[in-house]
Amino acid sequence: MKKNVVVRMLASAAMVGVAAVVAGAMPSSAAAPSYGYKCWGTSKDHCDVAVQAPKGWKFTKIDRFEAKFSHGSNEMLRVDAIYAKVSPKAQVARKTAALKKVPGLKILSQSNGVASSTIPGNPPRVVFYDVKYTYRDGARGQRVVTTRYADTLFSGNRALVELTVGGRPQDQGTLDQVLSKATQTVNLIG
Repeated sequence: MKKNVVVRMLASAAMVGVAAVVAGAMPSSAAAPSYGYKCWGTSKDHCDVAVQAPKGWKFTKIDRFEAKFSHGSNEMLRVDAIYAKVSPKAQVARKTAALKKVPGLKILSQSNGVASSTIPGNPPRVVFYDVKYTYRDGARGQRVVTTRYADTLFSGNRALVELTVGGRPQDQGTLDQVLSKATQTVNLIG
C-alpha cells in the first residue's frame, strides 16, 4: 500500500513538472549561455560597436550603433551606443520618468555599480546605473526588464551605452548573466 502512495506522489510531481514546462513557468535556459564576440557598424567590414552576446541568440542590426539579440520570444539583449552628454545617473532618471506612461508598470529597483572591463586598451572599469521594472505584455504576459546606462570611458560622466535585457520573471538569472557579460565586454570602436 505504501509503495502505491509513493508511486502516485512521484507521478503527480512529474505531471506538475511537465505542466510547468508546457505553461512556460520553467526557465528557458537551464545552463549558463556561452558567449561569442559580435560586431556591427556602418558596413559589413566596419565595426562601430562590439559586445560578447550569447551564442545561438538571433542577431538583428537595427542601425549603425544599435543591435538586438533574441532567444525565441522570451529573452532579449539590446545594445545601443547612445553617446549621451549626461551621466548614466541622469539618463536613468530620464528613463524612469518616461516609463511612468507604461500601463501596469512597477519599478523594482534602481542601482549603480562599477564593473571591470575586459576590453584591452579601455579604462579598467565601467561605471553604470540601471533601472529594473516589470510590466504586462498582452501577448507574452509578465515581463521583467533591466535598462542599464554605462560609461566605458569617462568614469561615470557620460552615458555612452544603453544595455537592456528583458524576458519572463523566471528568466531573471540568465538575463542578469547576459547583462553582466555585456557590461564587461561592450566596446565602442567607430
